[in-house]
Amino acid sequence: MARVPDKPRNKGLIRRSLGQALQVAEAAGEVARDVASLARDAAAQATQGLTGSAGDMIGATGEAALKIAQTYLGKRSITLFLPEALLNHQIRQRLEGHDGIDHLTIDCGDDRLRILVDGHFHRIVYTVELHFAVIECRVTPEERCLRLQQIDENLDTQLRQANFAVNWVARQAGRHAFRLANKLPLPSLANQVIKDIPGIHQEGHRRWRIDLDEAGFIDFIENRSWMLDKLVELSDFSILPGLNVLHESRELLQRLVDQFEVRALRVQTGRLEVSVGIGNG
Repeated sequence: MARVPDKPRNKGLIRRSLGQALQVAEAAGEVARDVASLARDAAAQATQGLTGSAGDMIGATGEAALKIAQTYLGKRSITLFLPEALLNHQIRQRLEGHDGIDHLTIDCGDDRLRILVDGHFHRIVYTVELHFAVIECRVTPEERCLRLQQIDENLDTQLRQANFAVNWVARQAGRHAFRLANKLPLPSLANQVIKDIPGIHQEGHRRWRIDLDEAGFIDFIENRSWMLDKLVELSDFSILPGLNVLHESRELLQRLVDQFEVRALRVQTGRLEVSVGIGNG
């Protein structure tokens, strides 16, 4: 004979599930209700503006759209994409004047970073290639950093004014010694090579930390100019309520962008994904 289900217990599970679903629905609808309320206010202001000048009506509509966007971003985030090319441009500007480093390139992958350093030391010209897995992106009032796990490395060296044979031997010896040193729990040669790059610190064997403030990354990640440009370039207005109206006024967009705070970062192919919102303070 089939066992009769425990009906009271099933009813309890159903009630709890319905309660959880209701909480989720209420949380998701909170912003929507706020935006709807502001939209009604905007409509009322626009209607009142019909008795005044066209400029007054447009201004009232823009201010209402700004308020809608501010309210949304106080509780939610949107993601802006910082291109790899702009990232590299800013880093190279910061490295100008650093002895020994001639060129630096950062390639972004899906939670991956490749750092390519061209430099020199006396007669030695070298290229160091380091591959990292991004294990943490932290953006809090207490700490703003990237934590990396070194997963591969390569060194290419040449001697100035040396013939092909000498350079071939130097290249092979340098490459093998570099790989061996990076695999042993010893002070890494990579640390000696990139020690002049601001904000990059070794936390352990093959573990690195980039202090975004010390490295100067946060200065241009939070730069309002590229954020404004990204909003101006957007064609999908659905990511932010009120954006379709704000898009008609660079001044209103600037006022919105001036309030942005960075809430999260993620490294993705060819770009950094920067999540922004507006603080309550």
